[in-house]
Formats: sequence, structure tokens, C-alpha cells
Amino acid sequence: MAEKTHTSRISSYKNAGHGTNELRRKRVELSVSLRKQARDEQLLKRRALSPDENDEVQKETETPRPEEIVQGLKSNNLAVKTVSARAARRMLSQEKNPPITLMVDAGVIKPLVEALDRDDCQDLQFEAAWAITNIASGTHEHTMAVINGGAIPKLVSLLARGGIVGEQSAWALGNIAGDGAAPRDAVLAAGAMPGLLPLMTPTTPPSQLRTAVWTYSNFCRNKNPLVKFDMVAPALTYVSELLLLADQDVLADACWALSYLTDGPNERIEAVQNTPHLLPRLTKLLDHKSPAVRTPALRAIGNMLTGADEQTDRCLDAGCLDYLVNLMRCGKFSLMKEASWAVSNILAGTQTQIQRAIDKGLLGHLLHVLACEDIKCQKEAAWAITNLCLGGAPSQLDALMSVGFLEPYCALLSSPDQRAVTVVLDGLNNLLEAAAKYGQVEPLCIKLEEIGALDHIESLQNHENEQIYKKCIHILDTYFMEEEDQIAQPQQTEQEYQFGTGPDNQNINF
Repeated sequence: MAEKTHTSRISSYKNAGHGTNELRRKRVELSVSLRKQARDEQLLKRRALSPDENDEVQKETETPRPEEIVQGLKSNNLAVKTVSARAARRMLSQEKNPPITLMVDAGVIKPLVEALDRDDCQDLQFEAAWAITNIASGTHEHTMAVINGGAIPKLVSLLARGGIVGEQSAWALGNIAGDGAAPRDAVLAAGAMPGLLPLMTPTTPPSQLRTAVWTYSNFCRNKNPLVKFDMVAPALTYVSELLLLADQDVLADACWALSYLTDGPNERIEAVQNTPHLLPRLTKLLDHKSPAVRTPALRAIGNMLTGADEQTDRCLDAGCLDYLVNLMRCGKFSLMKEASWAVSNILAGTQTQIQRAIDKGLLGHLLHVLACEDIKCQKEAAWAITNLCLGGAPSQLDALMSVGFLEPYCALLSSPDQRAVTVVLDGLNNLLEAAAKYGQVEPLCIKLEEIGALDHIESLQNHENEQIYKKCIHILDTYFMEEEDQIAQPQQTEQEYQFGTGPDNQNINF
């Protein structure tokens, strides 16, 4: 279940062997940026413009007024109806400031919806569906006017017939569904999914296929509530086949749909992962040449990594780590951030999963992200390290120390981003707890003092954020009090301090 607040992010962690702590994070603040960024990456609604110069809106003196268009749509003459529907479509297809409100207020929706019933004139149905598509591309109020006008069942009926009218109806239904959870559910309840499925095949003409997959992505979109999974699940086998195509638009929208479906309960992740051939095909798209495809593919894989251990194992078995480490060095901050978030959930898993990540050289890549100039990237890398500090075995913590993470990690204590500071303090507390378990608190404290981290922690005692100063006080009181009789004295070796071993002769070298 996704957290509702930033505060709950730390407490909602999962790790085997740590009781009720849940380390894996569902999308929280990332989901906020996702909703904003996705408007650019994948449009909620699309308006159909006129296809060529000869079909543009006529000069103002030749353009009928909205009232005249509505009057023509009400005519008993089929030719007049069709011409009027075309005039409505042209007016609503203006690239800048289409007069949607003006047309709705003039009463255009009712006769346009009625025109959808004219099976004796496909041209009229097409023009009416196009005009309705563009009305539904407007505000919520415009979309509700279309719904209240009774358009959905008629569009669903036309959708099932295919062809250019079916494609335009799919577009209109996609715009309606993209308006929110309630309109989406109304479209699905009217039976749109069975009508859309025949269009979602590799043999569908490219234009129709792109429209169908984009519409499907809107059927999967929106929360509060999530879409009823059984309403959209029948398309998953179709989506799996579409992931093999070269069409970038189809791939991008198919991946967006999967990212929405996996952003929820583990049962949904399970159904997506168990779709034949889907997971390995999706994983390969992490290496697609276009960021428009890589971004939603990464989101979908990242969502799966928030699931149960066996669901994470499937992603690892599909080879996701090879692609994630490349994305962490791709230079595009948005992808580096998401890849680090995905990695943080791997490092929140079992020690076997953590070791698989370490064996791929992941720690060095995390250090690279930690050193970049983007605080969002740095914060996700810090989360990953904090998770490892809590759930890692001694040998894994030793591997973390050996890459020299401590100084750049602790440098975030001076960040103005309070979430980043909190994450690092939690990681340090986890690390100090592990050091205490294996009798090595003092060398770690010495190291923290040497790199200036102790000074940062002491200064943060006066921080305005209560959570931050309480964490600092806890660390200082627990580990930096001058009670030498409670701290094991180190034995100097040639290169480092080594402290008393823990169970099974496990040891961490600081």
C-alpha cells in the first residue's frame, strides 16, 4: 500500500529478519513528480487536429456560428447534418483556443451524440465522433457534459465495429477515461474493454494500434480508486505481444499501462509478472534507445521491485540489474533517480538479493549517483545505502565500507533537503547498531569524526525539525558519550582497526 505522507516513508520498510519493518517503498514523493511529469511524457487527453491545410477552419466570414451549426445538426436532411458535423469538428480542431465552452453552451453535444446512431452515414458518425473527442479533451466539466449527454454507450458500440469510426471512438473513450477514476470506470462498465481488444494486435494498422494502446493506458490510469483489475487484465496477453514491436509510441503507452497496473497491491504485480513472456520483454526495454520508452519501463520494473521477495527475484532473474546499473550512469537525472529508487528496493530485500546486487558492482554505481549534482538522485542513492545498512550481512557492510561511501553519504547531512538528512541519520544509526553488535563502535565513531560527520550531527541538534534533532541526540547519547569502559578497545593491525568478532566469526572492518 502506498504511503500517504513523507513521514510514513521511513516507518514503511520491509526486510526479512527485521520484524514488521518494511524497507521496500511504494512510490510516494516520486508519484507526485510522476503525475506532473507524465503530462508531458504521456498525455492524459489528446485533441484531434485537422489533418491538412485544406481542412483547416475556414475564414471567419465563412465559418458558421455555433447556433447555426447546432441548427444544421438538427436538420432532417442527412447532407446538411453531415456538413454541420464537419463544421463543428473543424471549429473544435483549432490548434489554439478551440471554442469548446462556446460550442457546449450552444447545445452541440445532444445532436452530435444522436448523430452517432446514424449507421446509414459513416461520414456523419466519423465527424460526430471526432467532434466529441475534442470536446472530451477539454476540462472536467466538458467531459462530464459528454458523459451526461449519453455518449459513452454509443461510442462503445461504434468501437466494436472497428475501422476509422471505431478508431475515432476509441480516441474519444480514451479522452473520457483520462479525465479521472469515475469517468474511467463508467467507460469500462459500458463494455469498452472487449471492444478495444481486437484493435490491440500486432496486425492492426499502425494508426489504429497507437490509438488503441494509448486508450488502454488511460483505462489503467488514475487512483482513488484504482481500476478494477479484472476489467483490464484480459489485455495483458495482448500487451505482452506488443512489447515485441518496433513502434516507439506503442511501446511507450504499453509500458505506461504496465506501470499503472503495477503501482498497487502485490496481487496485481503477480498477475502482470505471470503473463507469459511479459517480464523478460519488459526488462529488455530498459535498454531501449528512446527515453520515452525507458522511463515507463523503468517505472513498471521499479513498481514490481516494491513487491514480495519472490516478485523481486523474478525481476532479478530477468536480468534487471544489468540494465539498472547502466541507467544509474546514463546522465539523465530523471532516469538515474528512478533507477536508484528501484535499486533501493532490491537492497531492502533478502541478503541473497543484496549479494546479487553487490556482485553486479552496484555499490560503485550508487557512489556515482551519490556524487552527482541532483539532490533527488542523491536522496534515492542515500535511501539505497540506508537500506543496506539495516539489512546487510557483515560481509556486505564491509563491501559497502570498502567503496568509500561514508564521506559523500555523510556530506548530505549539510543538505537543505530535510528528507535527505533524515535518511542519512537513519542509515548512520543502522550502521552504528551493526557496529555495536560486532563490537566495533569506536573505530566507526573515529571515522565519523575524521570526516566531519560528527560536527554535522552535533550542529543538527539545534535543527528546527524535531525528527532530525531527536535522531541526532539519540546517536550522540548512544554512541559518542565518553564512557570508555563500555567500548571495546581496538587492536591496531597494519592497515586498519579490527574489533571483536560476532557470531560465526563475522566481522566488519571500518
